[in-house]
Amino acid sequence: MKKKILLFLNVAILVMLSFSIEAFAEDGESTGAEQEYFEQDKLISVINEILTIRQQNPEYTEEQIIIQMNERHSEFEKGRGVIDIWNALTDSEKKLCVRYPFDVLKVNTAKNIATSKTEAKFGFNGLGDRSDAFRHGIWNAEMTILIGEEKAELFATAHEDKDITGYEPDGYPKTAHRDMDLHNNELGRRIGQKTQVCQKMRWLILFTGKLILHQHSLYGCMIKRMSSAIFCTAHSLHFVYLSN
Repeated sequence: MKKKILLFLNVAILVMLSFSIEAFAEDGESTGAEQEYFEQDKLISVINEILTIRQQNPEYTEEQIIIQMNERHSEFEKGRGVIDIWNALTDSEKKLCVRYPFDVLKVNTAKNIATSKTEAKFGFNGLGDRSDAFRHGIWNAEMTILIGEEKAELFATAHEDKDITGYEPDGYPKTAHRDMDLHNNELGRRIGQKTQVCQKMRWLILFTGKLILHQHSLYGCMIKRMSSAIFCTAHSLHFVYLSN
């Protein structure tokens, strides 16, 4: 009975978390998705399955949970949605899914926001070009805001933990693409971290402005300077790309 109650609570939390994330993206006018990124409802199914295994086997280690997930979602069963998502993850990403299941939805939302913004700016999402660099930067900035810099780095680096032998379709070595992505990921996190600080300052200034009415002119000046600071921060960091 207790297990059923816990399972129900987990599902409820996942649904509320998904709703709050979608609302966040909506407020920022940053919704969107890309083929290689996962639909939230299917991702919820994967997370819920992980939580169920953990609840039914509290003695299981992360590795044991991953082994059971791999057995359930063997390669020959590909093509059923949920299975595709699990098999598409790198080994490092699977570990993070098991360790931080409630952050996975936020990571995926950040990816979708980045894809949407890239599409809006460049008209497409490319490989090894400026749009690719921009997308990785925005993804990491959004993750830093949503889950913090430390976890953002974990998820971003785990995504690059894949086979790097050979070349990508654009003719550049996979190692070059990995190095490019890691560089742009780091810059994105720095932008996200600075944006977090500016957002906290803005809320403090807004609060102070409401209490001290005679300082409206100072408040307006500070807001203007802060907006300029965010703009300058973003443009003083340089993303790298392999081709135009």
